[in-house]
Amino acid sequence: MNVNYRKYLKIVTLVITAALIGSVSAATYVYMYIDGSITIGSAKMVWIEGADAPGDTSIAGGTVTMDLDVQPGVIQNFTECLFLKNQDTAAHNLTITVTTNVSTSTFDTFKIYIYKNSTGSWASVDTLDGTIVADQYSSYTGNTPLITSGYYRLTFEVKAKTGTSGTVNFDIQTRYE
Repeated sequence: MNVNYRKYLKIVTLVITAALIGSVSAATYVYMYIDGSITIGSAKMVWIEGADAPGDTSIAGGTVTMDLDVQPGVIQNFTECLFLKNQDTAAHNLTITVTTNVSTSTFDTFKIYIYKNSTGSWASVDTLDGTIVADQYSSYTGNTPLITSGYYRLTFEVKAKTGTSGTVNFDIQTRYE
């Protein structure tokens, strides 16, 4: 049996070197942690379906899904469509933004009228144009937060162009503090 001590010594040296590199690499890890908490309670702001909301409207937590059915060339108003209620014990500022708009090539009009009721009567606060992405209402601007038990009412005015058809999606984001 002919043993080549040189090859044997090289292999042993490589194994020892690899073990040393592995142990040094493992020793240089730095760990980071997240210490958080979850507060379980009721929602501070809630959506409420209105009297003339489309029949297929659904509300799941903070998300409303609805299909506004309109005829081409005819203005359709949804005046008691959707409400946003502050059921918290504190007032909240909020921002309502058109995040996905509809095209002016398909719609003559897509308006979202926002009304506020904190004293028993509805007052118009803004009108969003659903054909303009990033059109926005903010209660921060006039420093008029929605008080406890106060409501916003969102009404929709939609007129699709004559000769159009199909389904067009839109998104509106509401953010509050």
